[in-house]
Order: sequence, then C-alpha cells, then structure tokens
Amino acid sequence: MSTENIFEEVEKENNKNSDYMDELSPEELAELISRYKKELARIYKLSSAKKASISSQKLHNAQYLLNKCDMEMRSDINSLKKKFGIHY
Repeated sequence: MSTENIFEEVEKENNKNSDYMDELSPEELAELISRYKKELARIYKLSSAKKASISSQKLHNAQYLLNKCDMEMRSDINSLKKKFGIHY
C-alpha cells in the first residue's frame, strides 16, 4: 500500500469518527468523555502502582523495568485513544 493510500485510509477513519462525534447528543458526549477519563485514570493508577512496587523492591534492573512500565502505559493510552476515536 502506498503512502498516499495510507493517508487516505487514515483520513476516512478520522472522518467516520468525526461524523460519529457530531451525531452524539451533549449528554452522550459527556458520558463518553467521562468513561474515557475513568479508563485513563485507571491506566495512570495502575502504572503508578507498578512503579511504586518496582522502586520499593530495589532491584538491580529497576530502571529497565520502570522504562518498560512507561512504554506499556503509553501503549495502553494509545489503545484507549484509538478505542474512543480521540486524536490529540
């Protein structure tokens, strides 16, 4: 698939998400945002708990594990953004 085709597919997907968001009532949009924020908070809390656990154990590879935890958190956030159709 060429680069132009990839950009066209991404643009189509963005337009579908945009159309969906335009169809939501203010109450539905507020509920969607609320669910997103709750799931995002859960991701941050889980990551924070993992980091605290790693730090308290004084492991020799703690820095590696902390970096891995950060990468997993970023991946989870990107998945969440994709799930909710959020682009920022």
